Amino acid sequence: MARSPPLGELPPNYTPPARAAAPQILTGSLKAPLWLRAYFQGLLFSLGCGIQRHCGKVFFLGLLAFGALALGLRVAIIETDLEQLWVEVGSRVSQELHYTKEKLGEEAAYTSQMLIQTPRQEGENILTPEALDLHLQAALTASKVQVSLYGKSWDLNKICYKSGVPLIENGMIERMIEKLFPCVILTPLDCFWEGAKLQGGSAYLPGRPDIQWTNLDPEQLLEELGPFASLEGFRELLDKAQVGQAYVGRPCLNPDDLHCPPSAPNHHSRQAPNVAQELSGGCHGFSHKFMHWQEELLLGGTARDPQGQLLRGPAEHLPADESPPAVRALPG
Repeated sequence: MARSPPLGELPPNYTPPARAAAPQILTGSLKAPLWLRAYFQGLLFSLGCGIQRHCGKVFFLGLLAFGALALGLRVAIIETDLEQLWVEVGSRVSQELHYTKEKLGEEAAYTSQMLIQTPRQEGENILTPEALDLHLQAALTASKVQVSLYGKSWDLNKICYKSGVPLIENGMIERMIEKLFPCVILTPLDCFWEGAKLQGGSAYLPGRPDIQWTNLDPEQLLEELGPFASLEGFRELLDKAQVGQAYVGRPCLNPDDLHCPPSAPNHHSRQAPNVAQELSGGCHGFSHKFMHWQEELLLGGTARDPQGQLLRGPAEHLPADESPPAVRALPG
């Protein structure tokens, strides 16, 4: 290191070098954080010493606090209702759910899942084949969702609500009914053949194509199987429930569909049905006697003629006690 020359040898214009101020600046910038750190360390040290001197009292107070919190768990309620968790209070969906529960009633055995279709523009008529076809596509998409859980695949047909499967003496017919027994789905599509597309399941009989609700005619099936098996009990059951031809005897929304059955009323005429007329009074499931879906459950905000006949949906101006304009489907 170079040393400064002796004082007597310094030139007249010599200026001593300035000392570095960095350490002073660094010390000033760290003064406050270091003081806070030392202060909190002192507090924590004092707290630790106090806990060590009174460890029994601290342990007892900790147990009391833990017990009080544990008692609170006994009255805690875990909310599992999706409607309460996700549906906004006062929203359109909340109004629809409230309206449906008033008409259908509370049922603790199953939870209803609702599909609501509303017009794109206010006052637009949605009681048309095109609008119901859109309703069908949305319902089909929802019904085909599969979830893998616990090593198994689950879909709507496996978890939906089904009424009790009747007991049949004939084992072959009983197994077929178990595979075909439909879900309880309240939908305006049940007024038409397309309602069968929402029902899953299929059965197989030798010499026949796969039996599904879209091609199942119970009356014809009984005639074909009658010579080979005793089906009087099954026939009596179908007559009592007024099953008839099930879905194949109902009009097709799209008569040009290649799978529209010949037994459909509009199969040969190829004319689109009058949707408002078909929906008037409600629809039926596969059983006309036990599965009647009231019109109020399926439609809201409709317009009627002076005789009370359904004209269109939704109405442009709704009375205060009417449901919002919508077409609904409620899978159980």
